[in-house]
Order: sequence, then C-alpha cells, then structure tokens
Amino acid sequence: MKNNLLKILGVIVLTVVVSLITVKSVSTSKNVSVGSNVYDKVLKSGIIRACYLVYPPASIKDPNTGKMSGVFVETLNKAAENMGLKVDWNAEVGWGEMIEALNSDRCDIVGSPAWSNSTRGRSAEFIQPIYYSAINAYVKANDNRFDNDINIANNKIYKIATVDGETSQLIASRQFPNAQTLQLPQSTDVSQMLLNVADGKADMAFLEPTIANQYMKNNPGKVKNVSVNKPVVIYGNVMMIKKGEFEFKTMIDNATTELLNSGFVDGLINRYEKDYPGGFYRVAMPYLVPQK
Repeated sequence: MKNNLLKILGVIVLTVVVSLITVKSVSTSKNVSVGSNVYDKVLKSGIIRACYLVYPPASIKDPNTGKMSGVFVETLNKAAENMGLKVDWNAEVGWGEMIEALNSDRCDIVGSPAWSNSTRGRSAEFIQPIYYSAINAYVKANDNRFDNDINIANNKIYKIATVDGETSQLIASRQFPNAQTLQLPQSTDVSQMLLNVADGKADMAFLEPTIANQYMKNNPGKVKNVSVNKPVVIYGNVMMIKKGEFEFKTMIDNATTELLNSGFVDGLINRYEKDYPGGFYRVAMPYLVPQK
C-alpha cells in the first residue's frame, strides 16, 4: 500500500514538472516569435534595411559615390526620418530576386519600385502606391504593322523582348501568349529591350514612358509608342515587404500617405519630371476641396 502511494505521488510530481517545462517552452517560443518580426526589429535597431534595384527616376545610384536618390529613395528616407528612423540601402538586387531577398532576411523592404501585379501579390505585401505607371507598347519607328491594333502581335510570327522576372515578361505571357519572346537576363537594363526592337531583334517591347521617353530622347527616330491612347496596362508603383508583416506595412503606409497628402511626393515628382516627362500618373487626393 505504501509503495503504491509513493508510485502515485512520483507520477504526479513528474507530470507537474513536465507540464511546467512544456508551458515555459511554449511561452519562450511565443516570445521569440513575437519579438522576431520586422516591425519589432526595426523599432529596436532604429534602422530600415532596404534592398533596391537601380531604376531611374525612382531609384538612382551615383556610380562614383554610391549615394542613392530618386522619387522612391527620397520618399522612404523622409518617411523614416519622420518616424525617427534611418534607412540603410544595403543590397542591390535583380528583378527576380526582390521577394527572395525579403524572405531570406537580406532586407526589410524593397525600397525601389515594383509594379503591383497579382503574381507578386501572392508572395509579398505592397505599400501604398507612390505613383502609377502606364505600360505602353513600343515598336521600331518605321514599323506600321501595329498602329491600329497591337494585339496582332499575339502571333508566333512576332517576337517580344522581355527581361526575366520583370513585368514585361508577365505581360507577354498573359496577353500575348502566342508570340515568341526574346528573354534577357534579370540584371539587364530594361532600356535594352528598346535597343533590341530598334535593331530588329524583337518586334515589340513593353515599358513605362519615363524609361522609354528618355531612350527616345537620346536615340531619336529609333522606336515609337503604338499604344498612346490605350496603354497595355496601368500599375501602381509600390515598395514591397515580406508577406504577413502587417504591423510593418501599416507603419510604412501611414508614413508614405502623410508624404502624399502633404505634397512632399508631388514636389519630388515635379523635380524629376523635368528629365523624365510623361511617365508619372499621380495618386489622386482622397478628398474634395470645399466649395465656397
């Protein structure tokens, strides 16, 4: 009887000890999880680590000094400053590497622009658009085949220039699936697509006017826009963060919205639009001015 009682007491004690260890372990695990998200790490360090892709006029890197500038760069820098934080532009990435860089913790945000398409939306969160872009179709200047209808390019006899991981590739595959593609590596400057069109290696390319107009200014009479009146598609230009980081998203959204509503972003666009005309579709203000 005594031995049975001791055995029962032993089992009870062992059960209590195991339960305490388990509760402590779960508690610790939860604390680690909560404390390891991007929002908490940024507030603790005071630094937002930003990956970027050089893409003027949104993100520009001085080749001599490495200094970053541009509409997106200066918007994020100012947003961080207003929140008492700093931005570390710590890693240059390719078009196809941006989301992987977020998931592998190389950076907290992709601070250069990405177009908010549905494919990217499955794997990342989008910040409030800074401005919108109309994506147009460009062909050789003396090519009149597509003047009345660009959709005839959806044919195996035509070739479309694309860059791996960039939205031109997505547009070609979804809207022109029957056309051939001339695929360029993701590290390629997107203006190279226009060069391939001008050289006759491709029949068509999809770009936004800020890039294409700059190319046409430097290379007059080489290519033309055949979708002026009806762009191929319009996308918001957004920064991206890791999927599910809603506290961090809310913080950056609030800070960028403040800069949009205060006129700070408009001022940046006014400055850069002189060298990159016709490409900025500004965010509409979410209010109506009272009538007197």
